[in-house]
Amino acid sequence: MSVRALRRQLRPRLRRYGWRLIAALWAVAVVLGYVGFCAVPAASGGPSSVSDALYLALQLFPLQSGAVPPPVPWELEIARFLAPAVVAATAVAAALEALSEELESLSLWRLRDHVVVCGLGERGLLLAKAFSRDHAVVAIEDDEEARGIGEAREEGVIVVVGDATDRTVQRRARVDRARYLVAVGGDDGTNAEVAVDARGLVSVGRQRPLEAFVHVVDPTLCRLLRGRQAAPADDGAYRLRFFNVFETGARAWLDAHPPFAAADRPRPHLVVVGVGQLGTSLVVGAARRWVTLHPEAALRPDEVEPPRISLVDRSARAKRQALLARHPLLESVCDLVAYELDIDSPEFERARFLTGPEGRSASCVYVCLGDDSRGLAAALTIVQCLGGERPPVPVVVRMRQDAGLATLLGGGAGDRGLRGFALLDRTCTLDFLLGRTRGEVMARAIHEDYVRQAHARGETAETNPSAVPWDELAEDLKESCRRQADHVAVKLQAAGCEAVPLGDRRGGAGELSRSEVERLAELEHDRWSAERLFEGWTYASGPKDAERKTSPHLVPWDELSEEIRELDRDAVRGLPAFLAEAGFRIVRSAGAEPLASASPVPEALHA
Repeated sequence: MSVRALRRQLRPRLRRYGWRLIAALWAVAVVLGYVGFCAVPAASGGPSSVSDALYLALQLFPLQSGAVPPPVPWELEIARFLAPAVVAATAVAAALEALSEELESLSLWRLRDHVVVCGLGERGLLLAKAFSRDHAVVAIEDDEEARGIGEAREEGVIVVVGDATDRTVQRRARVDRARYLVAVGGDDGTNAEVAVDARGLVSVGRQRPLEAFVHVVDPTLCRLLRGRQAAPADDGAYRLRFFNVFETGARAWLDAHPPFAAADRPRPHLVVVGVGQLGTSLVVGAARRWVTLHPEAALRPDEVEPPRISLVDRSARAKRQALLARHPLLESVCDLVAYELDIDSPEFERARFLTGPEGRSASCVYVCLGDDSRGLAAALTIVQCLGGERPPVPVVVRMRQDAGLATLLGGGAGDRGLRGFALLDRTCTLDFLLGRTRGEVMARAIHEDYVRQAHARGETAETNPSAVPWDELAEDLKESCRRQADHVAVKLQAAGCEAVPLGDRRGGAGELSRSEVERLAELEHDRWSAERLFEGWTYASGPKDAERKTSPHLVPWDELSEEIRELDRDAVRGLPAFLAEAGFRIVRSAGAEPLASASPVPEALHA
């Protein structure tokens, strides 16, 4: 165990039990002293009464008693050394308690490559705790009465009370020497100001850049900012990233609870209760995954019956229109239905939104209300309405953390299909913040392989804007890589293969045949084309135009140039490397049919 880990474990225990231990030692010293003096004969200076024995025991602390002729009882022998030691320990502990903030300030001067977290709300506290496992952490909080301060200090976090936008406070937190800066206050403007001010403190010539993560509450604004985000400075001293817990939370939610996993239902029916920031992200994310799994939904809509997505919200119609305005293709790839209901109304309790026109119940329900108690009440109402369904319909309810009301979801709740999704616990993690999730690692590997191929063809960042490092890649292109990573499972099943952990001892898959590479490359082109159409791209001859969202490659596989086909083949040939980056390898599925007879796009597979 490292010294940091040992200190992290001991510090909260000392803070919690230190004074209790000192009080216990005081009591032990008094009792031993009392017993010891009672054993001393009166002729040798012993007490003449019980009160005298107790008085002499108390006098041990200021060193005013205890000098008795031998033989000295063993109880008194221990007490006359223990008492002054306890007095000294009490004085030291009191001094450390009084000077704790000053001592923390002194320790700041030696910090380097640490983490600065601005804001100790729920998000900031979780991130500070997560970082403190492997890094020194400094938290800046402007409210000296904030509940998170004490809890953060118990985890070994150094807390600086002050305004995070004040450069004097930032200098005190040693932002100029930090490795990461995380701005997670409740106000977007304040978070942005923190990042801008920190940029001015960073000096040129750092070995590693200061990576600043700025939380933006509005997912749409977050995407716009990322789209306009400039590349890192040439000096490599500073790197700015924007993130949003609702956006990352939607991806984590869909990974943990796929909306289209029920193979026995010919037409999936997803119900989303509460179409706020998280609910909106879930609807768009679910539609994207449907298009990823079924590219023909965008390419040839008549071939696939679209899933039904029911929106249940007080302003469901207006929010449906807003969704369609941002994603026009959403209406053609899914049947988006609005139910304008309040969850406290009798109409909600009747839950007619759970049944589609075919008379079948919902295949999955997501409850995304901002208040935990109202969300849980709504979820329990829905579970009661679905009580006769077998197997139970998954009902997933958004909770802030795995504490409080979320603990009520234990026991037999899971047997009835009720699940909780702890938004903050799942998103305020280092893996999500630093891009270390399995899907993100695979997406990065996909892009790095593309860059290697581009450089081998003699392309540069000037001739191909996509041939740049991952950190400099535009956000829409990163998202395309993530969609390609989501589609890996589809390709593998189409080839009669599956991904298993690297430690799995099953035999390897060997090389994909030429016909398999060709067919999977065609699947990849279909996936890419459907993704582009969903994002509003259209076909136009001539060069690709990112501003107008036009591309000459939005054509069937047979009409593609051999050069573009080869790019898709390269993506398929790179599958083993992509999976290895994420800790997996390819094996042939037991009893798998040849690719020629496999379904081109599996109907029941989720990414």
